[in-house]
Amino acid sequence: MRKYKPVELPLKSVPTDYEATHAMCPNCENRNAGVIGRLGLRLVFRCEHCRVRFHRPTASVQLL
Repeated sequence: MRKYKPVELPLKSVPTDYEATHAMCPNCENRNAGVIGRLGLRLVFRCEHCRVRFHRPTASVQLL
């Protein structure tokens, strides 16, 4: 049984140009983490292997 409640992130939709973007998971180093949304200008990814949610350290993408 979990001792804590998972945090729900208020994610916004991602423009179609960025939907196919992938990143490397900082937890398991799997390279198949796909975009699930965005927080401000940062893309948020979820790892397919370990289910960790993360964003890239640098926010270099401009979403307009």
